[in-house]
Amino acid sequence: MTLLDYEYLRKLLKERSGLDLSADKQYLVESRLIPLARRAGLSGIAELVQKMKNGADALITDVVEAMTTNETFFFRDKIPFDHLRDTILPQLVPARTNRRALRIWSAASSTGQEPYSIAMCLREFGPALSG
Repeated sequence: MTLLDYEYLRKLLKERSGLDLSADKQYLVESRLIPLARRAGLSGIAELVQKMKNGADALITDVVEAMTTNETFFFRDKIPFDHLRDTILPQLVPARTNRRALRIWSAASSTGQEPYSIAMCLREFGPALSG
């Protein structure tokens, strides 16, 4: 994949899905889009990008679907939940004692396991969050 093709895909994915790929994620794009290109009867990513630039909307949708994570389960991606439990909440809870309010936003939870996982982390703080 050329740098221009990768930059085109990064921009497209950011606009269409909010997915913000760093410059070092080219391997991820290749691993997910080469099979898609083959299923579409294309020779590779260069041809895939060219078709997309020529207005193949169904192909653009397929690319976005192939690049986004379409799974949900409790405590998916362990590290962010560990960070919430071990670092963020221990700092945030005492800082909010006067306010007695805490808002947590969960983005991109398809069937709700991610916000419930956050709620379970909060539950572990028990009395510190009462009231």
